[in-house]
Amino acid sequence: MTAVLLLAACLASYGGFACLALAMPDHWDQVIGGPGRAAAPRWLRPAGLCLLGLAYTLCVWRDGASFGSLLWAVLISAAAIAVAFTLSWRNRGR
Repeated sequence: MTAVLLLAACLASYGGFACLALAMPDHWDQVIGGPGRAAAPRWLRPAGLCLLGLAYTLCVWRDGASFGSLLWAVLISAAAIAVAFTLSWRNRGR
C-alpha cells in the first residue's frame, strides 16, 4: 500500500509540474507546435497546483507530517527536474 501511495505521489508531482510548465506560453508553443496557435488553457495552472497539493497529501498520509513534508520537498524537486528534462528532450527549436 505504501508503494502505491508513493507512486501516486510521484505521478501527481510530475503531472503538477507538467501542467504548470504547459501553462507558460513558450512551453505551450513548444509542445503544441509554434506561435500563432491557441493559447494555453486556463485550467492548467489550477490543475497543477491541485496535483502538487494532492502529492503533499499523499506524502503526509503515507509517512506522517515530519517525514512526509521532507519526502514531498525531495519529490517535487525530482519531478521539476524530470519535467525540465522532458521538455528539452524533444525540443522543436524555435
